[in-house]
Amino acid sequence: MTRKHLISVLKLVLVAALMTYVCFTIQWGDTLTTLDEANKPIAVENGRIVGPWDVETVTFRDEAGAERQVRTGPVGNGTKLEATAGFLTCLRNLDFQLFILGALCYVISLCFSSVRWWWLLRVNGVHLTPLQALRYTWIGVFFNNVVPGQTGGDVVKALYIMRRAGEAGRVASIVSVLVDRLLGLASLALLGAVVVLFYIEDFPKVAIGIWAVLLAVGLGGVVAFSRRIRKLVRLDTLLRKLPLSGLLQKVDQAIFFYRGHKGGMGGWLLAGVANHCVSVLSVMLVGDALGVGMPVVEYFVLIPIINIVSAVPLGPNGWGVGEWLYGSLFGAYGARHLTGVYDAARVMATRAVALSVLYRIHLSMWSLVGGVLMLFEKDRVTRADVEEEIAREEQEAEEAMSS
Repeated sequence: MTRKHLISVLKLVLVAALMTYVCFTIQWGDTLTTLDEANKPIAVENGRIVGPWDVETVTFRDEAGAERQVRTGPVGNGTKLEATAGFLTCLRNLDFQLFILGALCYVISLCFSSVRWWWLLRVNGVHLTPLQALRYTWIGVFFNNVVPGQTGGDVVKALYIMRRAGEAGRVASIVSVLVDRLLGLASLALLGAVVVLFYIEDFPKVAIGIWAVLLAVGLGGVVAFSRRIRKLVRLDTLLRKLPLSGLLQKVDQAIFFYRGHKGGMGGWLLAGVANHCVSVLSVMLVGDALGVGMPVVEYFVLIPIINIVSAVPLGPNGWGVGEWLYGSLFGAYGARHLTGVYDAARVMATRAVALSVLYRIHLSMWSLVGGVLMLFEKDRVTRADVEEEIAREEQEAEEAMSS
């Protein structure tokens, strides 16, 4: 087994382990629980809630198939009835109007990302129209979310641009995708870092994590764009001594080119914060459509962290990692908002995992638009093209190391 295959197997094992953990953590079926004065369960009845679950009187179908109307809340003698919806019931009671609004917010966010990438290409001497940038962005999303395997959407986007720009624009195409990712990451971290400042007492650990990410991105930008620091750390000499020195120097030159567009980079960074507000709003609307019950502030603090960690290429489209993060973070920070609910952390985690699964399915459905666009491309990028480019990079690496 090659090293590449071993890494792929380890990633799949990690995703499977996370999904297994999530499956055992959340609640799948519906329950009707009788609680005493101390909010401890006296009796638990399994069954299914028919219709809405977040109303005062629910229709409960027991395991024998008999249905009855159950009024939740106090029932006398200090006891109360609590109806808890499981994973599938949360999905069945989706508010489609709120869901559609959330879906449209995602499309707006995607269009913004394509315009930012178009600008990065244009100032680096690679010219295409905004509509072409949107088309290639959507094709990249299709490869990220739908196509199985290790072929990432960023690689496919870069290959499409290389075909238009030729060999002269090869490095510029790759760097435009890289810088676009970094700008998006920095904007996302900046959004979370600003919001968490106002609620740092409620999210101390989250604040540390998100400010660490923002600091790392900021330091990388300073090193890349500052002539004095580059000279101080002898960056050019360091790059010449590293493997892939030739390619690294080309990439460094292409990134450094954006130094002359610091105003534009700063503008896109701030505009990216506004765009991520729209993307968080998209998740929040889908969450409201499911009835998750999280306040607005929690979404703007937790979703940036979840998206940053999910961006690490461990599983396809973040599956496994995303569900674990949604369940863990929403369960830990959202349970306090379910006052008087027994096992509130598990209830909130169940709703959060339902949100994560539904949102990823929704992303996959939108991604099919990219698949349709790819069908109409006359000069489509194939798997063989991707493998050829990867082989070329590996050959250049070997030649650089041998020299």
